[in-house]
Amino acid sequence: MTTTIEKHRMSILGEEGDVRVEWDPDKKDEMKQAERTFEEMTKKGYHAFEMCEDGNKGEQMDKFDKQAKRILLVPPMAGG
Repeated sequence: MTTTIEKHRMSILGEEGDVRVEWDPDKKDEMKQAERTFEEMTKKGYHAFEMCEDGNKGEQMDKFDKQAKRILLVPPMAGG
């Protein structure tokens, strides 16, 4: 029997559309790349949310959690 490993996913909303970053928390290289991307985007002002099982936005995140199943990064709002 083959076991399918479900990857964890981060969706980054932007002008180019929805960019996805996936990682397996047991694979250090994948996890570190996802963490670097998370940090780069939040430094640019993006807001991060851990998504709930039902697809709704959950709690806002201020640091990367490699165990989060789904993360949504949304760009900062432009004021004016």
